[in-house]
Amino acid sequence: MTHAHLTQHQWHLLVDTVAEFCDATGGTREDLHDRAAGILDIANPPEWTPIVDDGPARELWCHIYEVLGALAHLADAAPHDIRHLHAVGRQVAGLAHRMVTHREPTHV
Repeated sequence: MTHAHLTQHQWHLLVDTVAEFCDATGGTREDLHDRAAGILDIANPPEWTPIVDDGPARELWCHIYEVLGALAHLADAAPHDIRHLHAVGRQVAGLAHRMVTHREPTHV
């Protein structure tokens, strides 16, 4: 079996196309978008994925990626869903507070 080789730019265009499909259907096929995005995410070559080494900032970076995912999904959500908008806003505010107060541990 032969596999197609995509550049990172082509990969991102494919991901964007899947998102545009969801938008073009007015969100009625969001389930299909989520499955396709999940497949693309799993098949994403590891060198294209930011890897956060174990260390004092790992939990913060995991939180950052979680909120980025929520923001990306918000773009595909129904624009009239105010509760969802507020929930993601609270996530962003919580992350902002955590980023502002984050301190590297000092070794004495």
